Parts: sequence; C-alpha cells; structure tokens
Amino acid sequence: MPRNLTHRSYDSEILDGPGIPEDVRRRCYRDLALTHRWLGNHRAILACIRRARPGLVLDIGCGHGALVQHIRATLGIEALGIDRNPPPPAPGIPILRADATRDPLPQAGLAVCLAMAHHLSEPDLIALIRNVGRSCGRFVILDLVRDRIPLVLFRAFVAPLVNGINVQDGIRSIERSFTPPEMKRIVGSALAGTPARFRHVVAPFRTRQIVDIVYAPE
Repeated sequence: MPRNLTHRSYDSEILDGPGIPEDVRRRCYRDLALTHRWLGNHRAILACIRRARPGLVLDIGCGHGALVQHIRATLGIEALGIDRNPPPPAPGIPILRADATRDPLPQAGLAVCLAMAHHLSEPDLIALIRNVGRSCGRFVILDLVRDRIPLVLFRAFVAPLVNGINVQDGIRSIERSFTPPEMKRIVGSALAGTPARFRHVVAPFRTRQIVDIVYAPE
C-alpha cells in the first residue's frame, strides 16, 4: 500500500544504489526513456527547446544520455549531458561528469532537467537552480507530482509494461516528488532577489509539472 502522500518520502530508488549489474541498469534506463516518450515528457521538453532556439542544451542528470541523443537527432541541436555519476554512455553521446548543484557548468542557452529534481533535497534543488543560472539563460525542469492520481495511473497503465525495478522506482519517484505548491515555493526561494522570472504548469491528471525559468528576462 502507498504511504500517506501528505509528506515527501526520502526512500532511495533502486537504481540510485550500488550493486546493480551494468546490463540490468542499462535495460532499466532504456525502459525509462521509452516511458518518458509514452508519457509525452520528451515531447514537452522538445517543445520548450524549439521555442528557446538555444545554441547548446545541457541535460542535467542525463543518466545514459537518451534525451541528449533524442535532442541531437530530432532537432539537430547540440546537446551535452551532465551527470554526477554517469554510466558508460553509448557511442556518440557526450556526457560531462559534474555535480550540477555546485560545479561550474559549460555556457549554454538552455538547460533541461527531466525527472531528476525529486532526487534532490530542497536545499540542493535551490542550489541547482542558482548554479544553472550562472551559465545558462534558461532552465526547464520537468518532474513528477506527488499526488494519488498519477500514482493510480502509473500502477494501472505503466507498471504492467515495464520491468520490476522500474515499477518500484516509479512508485518511489512519485512519493519523493514535490507537490506543485512545494515546487513553486522552492523555485521562488531560489530566485528571490534576482531579476529572474518563472512559469509553472501542471499537466492534466498531474502527470507532470514543468517549471520554465528565464534568468534575465528582457
């Protein structure tokens, strides 16, 4: 049974832990990338990139680099993955090892963060938002929503189609996510005292939430 979603869970996800064979980990990430495509998350990210027309896109928390590859192949835009502990990438996918909450990042027009924010504590998410603003003009965060509706939908429609590790991690991801008011409060705190502005949108059935930050609006 799911926990009380009033409070955010801090249980670690299986793929974040040690001891997972690399072939299993790669298969899980491949299934995860397919799930993001089924749910329209890749499409939503690409729509934001098209509007921004950046010269270079940073994918923060890129994992195996599936989104990096998709951006490069679909839009013909240069993209670079950023990950604190990157796995061996597929050939032709550039990934930089860095902690995006504090390490200097390459200068880029846009950074994106797909389903990674819920892995962070509130202070680390604030640090991430501020650090990205030092090198990027815009930051798009797409993440899950902690709510019973997406949890029920995940169990009914996604869980039967993916492997057991991704099922358990998917449930934990929703339980670890921020509610929309929490997300707005965190982003507002990160940007307080700066000229930055942000837009926050929650999808129907709370299947995702998107924060679009412009650090130096005209």
